[in-house]
Formats: sequence, structure tokens, C-alpha cells
Amino acid sequence: MDPTIWVGHREEVQRAITVATAGTILVQNVINRVVQALTLRYLGVWSTLDHRPGTNGAQATINRRAPGTTSGQWLSDTTEPDEDTGTYTQTTFAYRTVVSRGKVTRKMQRNGQSYADVLGIEIMEKLDDHITVLESGAVVGSAAANANQINGLLTLINAVSGQVVANTTATAGGPVILGKMDQAVDLVKGNDSEKVIFGSLNGRRKLNAALQAQQQFVNMTDIPAGFRVRSYDDIPIIPSTEIPDDLVWNGSAPSITAFTGGSTTALIIVNRRYVWFEDQTPTSVLPLAKTTSQADSFDIFTDVALVHANTKGASILGGIAGS
Repeated sequence: MDPTIWVGHREEVQRAITVATAGTILVQNVINRVVQALTLRYLGVWSTLDHRPGTNGAQATINRRAPGTTSGQWLSDTTEPDEDTGTYTQTTFAYRTVVSRGKVTRKMQRNGQSYADVLGIEIMEKLDDHITVLESGAVVGSAAANANQINGLLTLINAVSGQVVANTTATAGGPVILGKMDQAVDLVKGNDSEKVIFGSLNGRRKLNAALQAQQQFVNMTDIPAGFRVRSYDDIPIIPSTEIPDDLVWNGSAPSITAFTGGSTTALIIVNRRYVWFEDQTPTSVLPLAKTTSQADSFDIFTDVALVHANTKGASILGGIAGS
């Protein structure tokens, strides 16, 4: 550049705009329109198990039959067989309600309308919060602890004698033992193609570490909705961030005695034919009647039961180190 151009323009050069003098004023920053949710959530139980229409009444009702003591006899042609019948029982699973409420002020909606539909954003994000509550209930829910709550998988399966396999008797848990994992899978009735394995992120890593140590490989498989996940013997391994890593483990029972305060996690094996959700009222969003000009409120609600129809339809591998 010819330096003579600046001759006679010293004043203009001295008055040049710099970042220090006006950089924050004469710049229009563009705000990304995507609102980032500051959560790490895997809601595998709620999204993977079947959802079936609920019925009228307060509960889902299941009839069960246990075989008698004598299934049959080898007899001569002159001997009468002993009479023996199965035992029938009826089990109920109460519909419970989860409700979430949100509110966005009128002024916030007005101020933010050039950016996005603020009310719509809050409803969508609140819906994710709502489903997280449902996921938690489906895993660790306990009607004994909260009468308004469903019983979750850990509560239901833990109550069935013989359906909990001890990975180790140590209360601190240990690495996954593949032989114990196979035992837990074998306890679940039905074909392996109908089964899924639910685990925390840590539990999934523990299973993967055991496979790698045995020089086996974790394959991938498709599950409903087009997701691809890891698999164990072609059984999908579905993550859920609501499965605790601080379960209290009593390996001598074996059983999980508390859902917090311990140092273990668990893997849950479920046959989707025998365990499902019944949605009496599917998850719905309802704008509430306006009682003020200052805000719009809404409720999100679900009436649901978790049905554990067959006690042989699920199992737990407990006593896995939680860290």
C-alpha cells in the first residue's frame, strides 16, 4: 500500500474505531436458537417396554397359575391316577398418577417471541422431566415407601424368590461374572429374542469389561424405534440413568435391601412379553384455565401401571460393583 495515501489524514487515523472503544456496541451477536438441556438422561425402561391400553377400574388384574405337586404319573392300565390340579391366584397392579406443572409469564412470552415460542420450549423440556419421573418409578418405585407410586422393576423382581442372582456375596459387589450373567438370563422365561437387559451406564461398562476380559465382543443390535444398542448374546443392553449405582446388597439372601446408601448396581433382565406398561391415561399436556393475566400454566399427567404379569418373566443380577 502506498504510504502517501495517509498523508494529510492524520486526524482521521487517530480517530479510528477499535475493539477497545466500540467493539461491544457496534456488533450484533447472533444467538443460537437451540436451547441446550443440561441433563444426561437415558430413559430405556420407559421407552423400550411395551405400552398397552389400560382398562376401566383402579388397577390392572392378572390371573396366574402355579402347577400342582404331581404333574403326571407312569401307571399300569389298572391303576387310577392321583388327582392333582394347579393353583390359581389373582394379582393386581394399581394405576398411579404422575403430574408435572409448569408456568410461563405473559411478559416472558412477549419478550421472547422474536427468539422462539418460549411456552412451547418449556412444555417440551418439562415433558422430558416428567418422563424421567416415570422412568425412576419404573425402576425403583415402591408403593410401600410411597402409596401414590407404582412398584418398579427392582421392587417387583426382588420380591420373587429365586429370581435374583448373586454376582458375588460381597456387600461391596464385584466385577461381572459371565457365568452368573448367563444364569440370570436363563431364569427369565421365553426366547432370548424377546428379552432385554437394563443397566446403568456403569453397569453396562462392567458387563462390557467382563466380555473384553474373556476376549469376546459386544455386538450391536436394533431395538424398536430404530435405535442400535450393544448386545449380550444378541440380547439388547438398554441404558437407564435411573438404575442406581448405590444399591445396598445383601449377597447372602441374595437381595437388594435399599436403593440408596450402598455401593453396588444391578442388571435387570426382562422378557417384554411378560412385563409391560398399561397406560390408563397416556402422557398428556393440558393448558390450565387462566386465573391471571400474568402467566399461562399447564399440567402434564400420566395414569399408568407397571404390570409384572409372570414372576418368571424377569430377573436381577445383583452385587455388581457400583464404581
